[in-house]
Amino acid sequence: MSAAALTLPVPAKLPKAERYYTADTYLLPHDDIERARLQIQHEMLMKYTKELLPSNLTLSDGDEVLDAGTGSGVWLMDVTRTVSPAVLFTGVDIEKRLFPQPLPNTKFLVQSTLSLPPHWSSKFTLVHQRLMVAAFSKDAWKQCISEFYRVLKPGGWLRLEEIDFLGVLEQEAIPPLTDRFWKGARVLCEARGVSSDCLLRIPTLLEEVGFSDLQPIVTRIPYGSDENARRVGIGAWKGMKVPFLKAGGFDVARTSEEYDAFIDQVEEEWETSNFTRTYITWIARKPL
Repeated sequence: MSAAALTLPVPAKLPKAERYYTADTYLLPHDDIERARLQIQHEMLMKYTKELLPSNLTLSDGDEVLDAGTGSGVWLMDVTRTVSPAVLFTGVDIEKRLFPQPLPNTKFLVQSTLSLPPHWSSKFTLVHQRLMVAAFSKDAWKQCISEFYRVLKPGGWLRLEEIDFLGVLEQEAIPPLTDRFWKGARVLCEARGVSSDCLLRIPTLLEEVGFSDLQPIVTRIPYGSDENARRVGIGAWKGMKVPFLKAGGFDVARTSEEYDAFIDQVEEEWETSNFTRTYITWIARKPL
């Protein structure tokens, strides 16, 4: 798939505007359908990753936690149930539409992770971010990791979670329709400034900014055999319909109906295969 595919004309028939999109670089919508998908996704991820926090971190009264790109706040709100109510939580996102009702020890702010407030330096014991690989350019990744380092206390912990969204780590045979979609998605992301190799560069970026004790944890999630994993993955790909078609549809679809039919075929492909996806959690620490 070459960049020339981006010159395809905009299809005459786009889907109705039933989904709400925020940022040019972020492919997924911010709406109630996405809120429900994020809840299922969190439950599915907990089934395979097991832990909410770094295993050697215990949060104490007065500690503060930052959840970057919080979305619906599902991870943050889950953590509040496991720690003292005297632990304080801040969730930030560029869109407030999915924010939950706050608890006394939580707050949710419209705020970019690329320019966190100056007075937050050395403030947080833990910074968490999940599934932003399709939203950040190379420069944005470098900037957000630098910001996370700045706002962590010395000795504070970072937990980054990412899925191999574009299939760049896959060593096994990729089902043909899935491979076709990924090829289009890679070109779409590149056109939005999101490089497909960003996932590969995260460990280097963490080390360059000064993080230590880097622990990558790799999990394989069976999208073929796990119904909830399929629902999460297919739901995400359905949510990408508008940006996909606006870019020309690549070799996937030219109309809303064609896109829906293609994704239905992908779901069948996953059901009848042993398709798995790679999920990586990086744990790192700001030195004392």
